[in-house]
Amino acid sequence: MPRITFVHSEGKSGEVPENVSVLEAAELLGFPLEHDCGGNASCSTCRVEVMVGGEHLSEIDFEEQDLLDREALTEPYHRLSCQAKIFGDVMVQVPEEKFGTTESVQEETKTSQS
Repeated sequence: MPRITFVHSEGKSGEVPENVSVLEAAELLGFPLEHDCGGNASCSTCRVEVMVGGEHLSEIDFEEQDLLDREALTEPYHRLSCQAKIFGDVMVQVPEEKFGTTESVQEETKTSQS
């Protein structure tokens, strides 16, 4: 089974079944990757930056490329995690601003405990 690593301050790594999307892998590993559109390639909140193993991901289709172009994310290492299927080991970086940050969760916890 392929191994995926999410590079982030709250990152996770683990083996996942082949042919699952990066988003599905995040869910399987308990890594809360934001995805406002529900994984339909109609937003870019699930964007990741491929650090290693881009050749082990499915090819970018027209819908994904169109959205990345509209968001000015034209570098080849940008992918939508809902569209990129995993076929081998890969390492992706999750931009901090695209993640439910630990600080906001900690603030909510402090507020609810008061």
